[in-house]
Amino acid sequence: MATLTFNGAAQEVTGSCYLLRTANSIVILDCGLRQGNAEAESRNRAQFSFDVRRLDAVILSHAHLDHSGLLPRLVRAGYHGRIFCTPATADLLRVLLMDAAYLHLKDIEADNRWLERAGKPLLQPDFTPQDVEKACKLCEPISYHQSVAVTPDMNLVFRNAGHILGAAIVQLHIDERGRRRGLVFSGDLGTPTPCFCQRPKRSMLPMSC
Repeated sequence: MATLTFNGAAQEVTGSCYLLRTANSIVILDCGLRQGNAEAESRNRAQFSFDVRRLDAVILSHAHLDHSGLLPRLVRAGYHGRIFCTPATADLLRVLLMDAAYLHLKDIEADNRWLERAGKPLLQPDFTPQDVEKACKLCEPISYHQSVAVTPDMNLVFRNAGHILGAAIVQLHIDERGRRRGLVFSGDLGTPTPCFCQRPKRSMLPMSC
């Protein structure tokens, strides 16, 4: 039987990360940073609670860092599978993660100046721009409403969630022991974003998908 384990965003609103395990597959939905205080930062630096090397896929609802910010650390820890997301999410991901890497290195640099003066061991970065590049190369952009096999027993369809460009509701169909089960993960919802793939015949206004 498929099981879902909460690895973040449980009794908190950041750090979205859910481990979905079926008889034949292991995937995670989102891989987000916890945000807010020193405790959250400490938990971001902790080891993942699952074996990164056994993951079959990552499915990303959207690019905000509380849903995607640990992807570079995931890659640094040994993940090399596919990251499914919408095309707009893939584009935004590079910008947001590169900015996060730049700020992270600046923070490490500032902390290390203080530690060096105090004669204490220096900190090492949790991830670098090189890790961001590796993560972005793993992205497999999937358009809204397109059905794709994530694993042999799991199919994925993205639906427009609004919120930000590329944000998606994740719809999964899982084939298990001769039965098909469905799982829907909303991610963050918002006002439907415009989609230019369809237009009404007598209007220049874009329709939502």
